[in-house]
Amino acid sequence: MVGEIAQRAEHDATGTANLIEECRADILSKYEQGLASIGSVLIRDQHTKAQVMANAGEILTEMAGTLRAGRLLDDETSRFLSWDIGVARASAGIHPRESLLAASVFFRAAFTTLSHRLQDDTHAARLLRLVVTALEQSISLRIREASSSYTGFLLNQVTEAQMAERRRIARELHDRIGHSLSVAQRQLELSNLYRPSEPAKALAKLEMAQQAIQETMCSLRQVTSDLHPPDGRTLEKGLLGYLDVIGTDDVQVELIVNGDQSWAPPIVSEECLLILREAARNALTHGDPSTIFIRIDVAPHELIASVIDDGCGFDPSQQAPKGSLGLSSIRERTQLLGGTVTIVSEPGKGARVDLAVPIQRRPDDQE
Repeated sequence: MVGEIAQRAEHDATGTANLIEECRADILSKYEQGLASIGSVLIRDQHTKAQVMANAGEILTEMAGTLRAGRLLDDETSRFLSWDIGVARASAGIHPRESLLAASVFFRAAFTTLSHRLQDDTHAARLLRLVVTALEQSISLRIREASSSYTGFLLNQVTEAQMAERRRIARELHDRIGHSLSVAQRQLELSNLYRPSEPAKALAKLEMAQQAIQETMCSLRQVTSDLHPPDGRTLEKGLLGYLDVIGTDDVQVELIVNGDQSWAPPIVSEECLLILREAARNALTHGDPSTIFIRIDVAPHELIASVIDDGCGFDPSQQAPKGSLGLSSIRERTQLLGGTVTIVSEPGKGARVDLAVPIQRRPDDQE
């Protein structure tokens, strides 16, 4: 009796595996149509679309193999494809929700197709359990692998951004503070040299040393302002404080904030402050603008902001302006917030940075 049950189970699994292969083309077609119907970004680019469809085909192959073997197959090839997908989507700025949504579309396409073919089978319920189990195992494995590589890519980007920021700070300290201190030291040496024979000239050198020290203190305040973490202030106050420290006497800056800033959780406010501050710093440092316009709109579900300047601009398709490490930092911070950023510029026509970050509602928020 036990042997008969085992044989029947094996027969059912083999038959279901064969059915999966027979329905492959139909399932993949429905999957592609389903992605198109929801406007998935995963099929807008030919390379990404090829990855998506190859991944779906491998899932079906793995499902059939799992049913025939009676266990989940650990295929290194599928791992490699999943890793590639995670890295590709992270580098393209595609949010993980797109992958999860695509997985849901594929599950529906596979399940509806196979359940329709099995509806007249006397053992349909048992066979469907086999299908769902194999489908869930294969999809989950790939999601885990892709998520791991996605996160790893972003962590590497953050590490690279941190190292780039350290190099930028080192340059700032050397170019601004180191130079001013060298000038001050030289003027003091000359003052001591002239003091016995030419007191007036010695006094002039002493005054120049004092001026160099004052410039050093101003530069130091600017550098430390970049390093100082936000202290929970509102975006508006944080940006106004930053603009006040760096000084914008020669540039007309307009800041407009709409909505209730308390809607944004502290982590969103702090990261957006760093992003917008970096965008403003890039404009002032590299753009030589006469005006900068900053607008922030805060809604219960989303924070939208823009930084627009009328400076010299640049070509975004080319290498970033020399010394401009902030653009990569802006993109990376935005990705980690699950948001989107668009940087538009053209030589001689200024630059524009548009930011959109979703705001997650807390469970205790009132509707």
